[in-house]
Amino acid sequence: MGNDLIDIKVAAPPKTANAHTWVEMHLPNAKTLGRYCAWGLGRVVFSLGLFSLYGVTAALKLGITICQATENAVKKLLKVYDALPYAGVPMSQVIEASAAVVEEPLEIITDIIAAIEGKQVMIIGEMGTGKSTLAQYLAYTIGGRVRVYECEGTPTDWQGLEVTGKGENWVAIDQGMAEDLEDLSKQMKIREERGDAALVGTERVIIVEEYPELVSKVSSSGEWLERHARRGRKARRFTVLLSQYDRVAAWGLEGKSDLADAFFRIRLGKKALAHAKSLKNEQLINWLKQDQSHCLLDDQPLKLPPYREMKAATVRGGSTIVQPYCDNAIQPQKRVENDLKPASGADLEENCSENDRVLWRLIGRVGEGKSDSAIVTEVLGFTGRRYGEGAALLERLRKQFGG
Repeated sequence: MGNDLIDIKVAAPPKTANAHTWVEMHLPNAKTLGRYCAWGLGRVVFSLGLFSLYGVTAALKLGITICQATENAVKKLLKVYDALPYAGVPMSQVIEASAAVVEEPLEIITDIIAAIEGKQVMIIGEMGTGKSTLAQYLAYTIGGRVRVYECEGTPTDWQGLEVTGKGENWVAIDQGMAEDLEDLSKQMKIREERGDAALVGTERVIIVEEYPELVSKVSSSGEWLERHARRGRKARRFTVLLSQYDRVAAWGLEGKSDLADAFFRIRLGKKALAHAKSLKNEQLINWLKQDQSHCLLDDQPLKLPPYREMKAATVRGGSTIVQPYCDNAIQPQKRVENDLKPASGADLEENCSENDRVLWRLIGRVGEGKSDSAIVTEVLGFTGRRYGEGAALLERLRKQFGG
């Protein structure tokens, strides 16, 4: 081994400490104290910042809570306030109409002949509203032979027309309606075999005064109404039913909506007003009150021609259209059973010649100095779509009598 020796110092064993032993402790120097102070200052700064954030957050939460509570309270107050004009009823149950009412203009029907195309007609109105005048105007404007069922008429009613049933002759009306049904069957058979063109010139108009009264007193009235409602216009048979009653039951149509749909209802006077009120249409009610020519065609406003014009048309028609059969004061009464039977060829020629002579004398007496158009419209009574027919008649009469 070498001679080098390692000096190993053995630590002295610690002294045993007791209550009377003093331990030596050194104070930190200035550098160490400075580091501690800096750390403490930073900790205080961070703590203050965090405390400030907590304070702001708590304040904001409190503000939000207060705002929400205030908002809810104001909303409840507004509900009560808004309901005050309606006696406390909630707004959700109130519909307030706007003060500015916008009304669309009425679509007024002025051409009644075109409007009733394809259907039969009921005229409903109280006494004195012009039901019979309107019925005759329609009859003469549409054209054709005219028959009237009237149980209470006077000798001056329905001048120039065949009238059946005067003096409450229900048997005559029943028999006449039965013949109408036979005539309708013949017309439909001709139409089936030869087409619509074969029916041109065979037009007839049937006017029934106070039809609801016939429902219970004329046994054939129900079948007559049903068949004419369904097939009358196809067979060139136009029916006009008059009444003061607007109830479906009175017409015998209760439960028969399909038959009721075959008729246009023309309501006059107070009947039109009552129907407009049932529709709750104030604009229509006010329009009806403006003029007596204002009425209703079903639910639509209808303006009739002036009363004088309709009356003049009926007078012209009654004086110029000579009916081949009559049951009134103008011509001798004929048996009802012969009314609708076709005349023989000789009788037809004789009747037509007599009619032509009457018309020609009338033209010579009334139409002197008038133009052809005035003679056709004013003397012969052919207006509107029938003007061409009247012009042809005038030309034929001139050729026949050398005028």
